[in-house]
This record gives sequence, C-alpha cells and structure tokens, in this order.
Amino acid sequence: MPGSPRARRAGRPSPRPTAAAGPDAAGRHASAAGSGRGRRRMLRRPTGRRGRLVMIGAVVVSFLATATVVTASVAGEQVDGFTLFAETDVSRVPVDPDTRPVELGVRFTADRDGVVTAVRFLKAKGDRSRHRVNLWNADGERLATAVPKRESRSGWQHVVLPEPVEVEAGEVYIASYHTSRYRATQRYFERPVSAGPLRADGTAGVYAYGSGGFPRQTWKASNYWVDLAFEPTGSQQPEPSPSPTASAEPSPSLSPSASPTATPSATPSASPTGGTPAVLDLPRVPWEGGPAYYANFPQARASGWTDPSFFPIGVWYEGVYTQQDIDRDKAAGLNTYVMLTDQSDVALIRRNGMYAFIPQPFSDRGNESVGWVIGDEADMWGGPGNGTWTGNYPGQGPICTSSRDGCGLDVMKKESGTVPSGDRGLRYANYGKGVMFWQSDSDAGKFVNGFSSVVSNDIYWYTDPHVCTAPAEGPTYGVNKDNCRRAANYGLTMQRMRELDAMDGKRQPVWAFVEVGHPFTEDWAPTITGEQITGAVMNSLINEARGIQYFNHNFGGSCISQHVLRERCGDAVRPAVAEVNKRIASLAPVLNTQSYEWEFNNGLDTMLKAHDGSFYVFAMLGKDTPTGGHSLALPPGVTGDTAEVLFENRSVPISGGAIRDTFAKEHTYHIYKITP
Repeated sequence: MPGSPRARRAGRPSPRPTAAAGPDAAGRHASAAGSGRGRRRMLRRPTGRRGRLVMIGAVVVSFLATATVVTASVAGEQVDGFTLFAETDVSRVPVDPDTRPVELGVRFTADRDGVVTAVRFLKAKGDRSRHRVNLWNADGERLATAVPKRESRSGWQHVVLPEPVEVEAGEVYIASYHTSRYRATQRYFERPVSAGPLRADGTAGVYAYGSGGFPRQTWKASNYWVDLAFEPTGSQQPEPSPSPTASAEPSPSLSPSASPTATPSATPSASPTGGTPAVLDLPRVPWEGGPAYYANFPQARASGWTDPSFFPIGVWYEGVYTQQDIDRDKAAGLNTYVMLTDQSDVALIRRNGMYAFIPQPFSDRGNESVGWVIGDEADMWGGPGNGTWTGNYPGQGPICTSSRDGCGLDVMKKESGTVPSGDRGLRYANYGKGVMFWQSDSDAGKFVNGFSSVVSNDIYWYTDPHVCTAPAEGPTYGVNKDNCRRAANYGLTMQRMRELDAMDGKRQPVWAFVEVGHPFTEDWAPTITGEQITGAVMNSLINEARGIQYFNHNFGGSCISQHVLRERCGDAVRPAVAEVNKRIASLAPVLNTQSYEWEFNNGLDTMLKAHDGSFYVFAMLGKDTPTGGHSLALPPGVTGDTAEVLFENRSVPISGGAIRDTFAKEHTYHIYKITP
C-alpha cells in the first residue's frame, strides 16, 4: 500500500519508502526517522483574539457575482461564500500514494472580519470513508468540527459547520479534514494564493499524521486541496476580485504521483457502444473503451470481441484435449482460456467458438488465439528493480544475477520478447502481492503499464490464510481479520489496479481474478463458497472489471484438483458459478457501456449505467458496512415509481428519490433496472 513499508518477497517486510506527492513523500520530510532532507517549518503562533462562535443574522451582508463567490448545495441547504479554489480546475490533481491516517489542512487569513460557514475538501477517488472536518485557530484550539451526512464518490465535498465561526482580519486559521486517502500537488503554494478577501502563502498546506490533531507541518509548499466558505461581516462590501492567483491547472510534473486521466465531459453525447444517448448531467468513470478497445487488435476483432453482447469469462491454466472438456467448460459459462497446458488443442477451442490466450510454446498457433500470456506474478518472484534475470523460474535456482537487485521487469521484458515478431494479438499479464501491496506506486506502475494490453491481479481475499494478518498486506488498506473475508475487497483489488493503470495516461482492460476452491496448501485455510464466488465476481464488476478470470486449482483442503469446475471437487460451487456467468452474459450489453459517477450511499459499492432506455444500478455492501437495510439516493434524471430487481422476481418502490432495500449478507448484491 502506498506510504507503507514494502516487502520485496512474501513475508519479508522492507523499509523501501514510496515516492509521494504529499506529507509521506518517500519518508523524506524532516519528521521521518533518519531523514535530513526537507526542512520542517513550524507555524508562527501569532497573538491576538481567537475565533468565536456566532450566529449569523441580519448583520451578514450577501455578496454576489464575483469570481470567488461559490454557491453550493449541501444536504438540501444553499451555502454562499468566498472560497480559495472555487474556480480552479482540479481534474488532473493526482491521488497521493500515501495511506497513513493524516489530518490535512489549509492555513489562511482573511483581509476582513467575517465568518467561516463550511469546510471543503477534494476527495480522492476510491476513498469510501466519511471524513470529519475541523476549523482551528493558530494556537491549535479547535473552533468547530462537523461530519457530513453524505459524501459523493469523489470531487469537492462541502461540509457545513454546526454554527458559523467568527474569524478576525489578519489572524491565522486552519481548515482541515482527516483521511487516509487524499489528493495533493507539490509546490502549489510557492506563489501566494488570493481569492477575494482570503489569502494563503507558502506555508498554507499543513498536515499531522495520526488519529486526528492540529496540523502544523508542511512539505514542499504542497496543496492538500482543503478549502473553506467565508462570508465577510459588516456594512462594507469587498471589491470583486479575480480567481486565485496561483496556477489554475497544477502541473502534474511537480508531483511524483501520476496524474489520473482527465475527467470526461459531464455531458457526453452517447453511450460508447451506441446504446441509449446519455441523459444524465454527471461525469463518467474513466473508460478504456470496452469492445471498442479490442477493435485495435486484429485477432480480437476477428474473434468478435467488438460485439457489445460479448463479455470475456475465462479460466486460468486449463488443459483442453477433448470435446468433453469444452462441453463441461461451456456448461459452466466459460468462453475464454487464459494460459493452457502444453498439449492443449487450440484448434478445437477455436472450432467451438471459444477463445484462448496462449503461452509462448504455442508460437506456431498464434493465429488460433486472441493473444498471448506474457507473464504471471513476476512482480513477486522477480521483484522490482532493474536487475538481470537468469532465466530461472522459482525452484530452478537463482532468479536474478544479483542478490541485491530485483529483476522482475527484465523477466517481463524477455517474456514479452518471445511473442512472434509483428504479432498484433492482445498481451495478457497477471500480477500478485508485489504490485498490490509490497511495491511503491512507481515500481508497481512499471509492471502494470510497461508490457500488457490486458492485466489482472490475483489476490484471494476469501481463502488466503495470511492476507488479513500480514502487516504489509491487507492491513495497509484497512483490511484485517474482522473485515477480510468480504466480497468488497475484490473491488479493492480492482481499484488498486485501475489507479496504477491510469498512471501513464492510457487505459487497458483490468480483469478480475476469483478463486473457485482452495488455492492454498494449508488445509486449515478457508475454502470459498458459491455465494462468496458470486459476491466476489459482482463486486469486481461494480468496480469496473472488464473480464472475469477463475482460478481453477485446489492445492489443499479435502479435494485436490487441477480442474475444479469440471470435477467433483467443484460440485458445491459449480451451480453458482454457472448462474453468475449466465447473468453476466445477459448483462453484457449493459456492462459494455461507460458508467456514470454517482454516490448512492457512501457505505455501499455501487455502479450506474444506462442502456436501451433504462438505468441500471448495481449495489453491494462496502468492506466496513454492516448488513441490513440501506438507502440509495438516486441522481437527478433517474426517476420512476418502482425499480425492478433483476434475477429476484420482485420490485422495490422509489420514494423521495431513493430506493431502500435489505442486504442480508456481506456478499448480497442487487441490480435495479429503472425505466423512466
């Protein structure tokens, strides 16, 4: 996890720091043990009067029509006020890799007496937490605090304080919020920012690690994108002022964290697959194009992967020798093989209308496939770094020529180089805990973005005996033994991979990896159930998986097998796998459209799509959300009296612009179809 110690091998923690745009910053600020780089500057403690709580009455003058006045709607209220960054384009502000709990703030002054009515902060995409905001004076006295009733999935959050707080001209105050996931821009405050009566200088961006406290440390004039709403008091109106004097669009080159893909237009003209025209005034989830993406690869295009009704559902490392093998796999709802045993019959696969990503030994049969498997978990057994690979695989001797330098990137380079020259098939790479947990974003991004055109990561949250407890693994994401065995964590893997994939400004499909049995040798480790498989698959789809991949091997437990979905070892789960795959196939035209961004409920994992005149809302519990009844607030434009609950033979009423439904288990999912 970004900002945490990494392990270069399983179970071997390493103090390798991460490159960060924010306060962690590879451990290089002065508060990091052993570091002398980066000078810590303490805030001055000015004397004078402190802020006081006051009720706004008729004495407050309304200020209209200036560039720095913002009107925001928060939980039904209209809130007016001056802000520091209301007119700033934040679409390219990167998410910092640091994930340690931290209080982030902005240090500001005002030219006039007035009141602070709200604290604003720029929420990082993928952050599912609710955040407490605070207002402080320069002495560290907390003047006000608030927790929002509801937050959107990302973007600016505007949190109204319980009562407005009076602030005095020329005095220093800090607005802050607490988080473990944030967006940051280094060197932003090297030029002072002014917006109306508000001022912020080079020491404006402040932070304090821990469970929440007065933020006073600074790092490279960073902006942590905390803001406020300020209303002057008195009888004299301030002169209208221009937008903030700092650069309106922070340069991504100032931060080692990569900038995400720019947010698409809020009003795109049509569904990317030619379905229903977009009718919602909402931003879209970044998108690599689905079927349109596969059109760039002749072998995938010739195989029909550009058809919006096709969705890849694969199985990992199978052997295909007879028609019976094909028939059993088709009955389970599979359509793709990723990796094959050496003697598998690729032509038989093709004749049956199925597809394969083949390993390099099949170089003479590349035209029978949609692409190539170019690597599996080289991030783990090769490790990060620029070392040289010996050519050995695990168990064959030394992996790297130097014991001090990882060589996983050289593994991937050489594996990729074995693909026949000029071949234009898809290239599939799978990674593991190195990319997910142990490596910095910079190292992990080199694996994810350097070699493949389809990528996945195999973290088995339901069955891995160690992922919940190893300090450098699940706990770095807030996943521990109490919330580890949950479907929502498979979505966490998708979020991590999609964020890494966005680092180079390009997009490739990220597929989900879900086990179907007992993939670990420890007999005492859990065995996944059919309901859990279904939940893991659905949560991965909600988090934008573009394909599903099943791990089909049992290495422990009561039934050892290399073909779980074909043999008796899979009897308990095969019906659930076949059913969820059938549902995916029926939903393919919906899944192959670009999702809208909307926060239905910050305790739920959700996805919103439009297709053929209807809206589709996918919903499941988040990793920390209890079972029971939950509401989903629908966005403007999604209207109706009832919502059909697909695959459940029931409907639920829409009341007050919301759906309320029960999620009985952590893996329960509901798909609502709403036709205006």
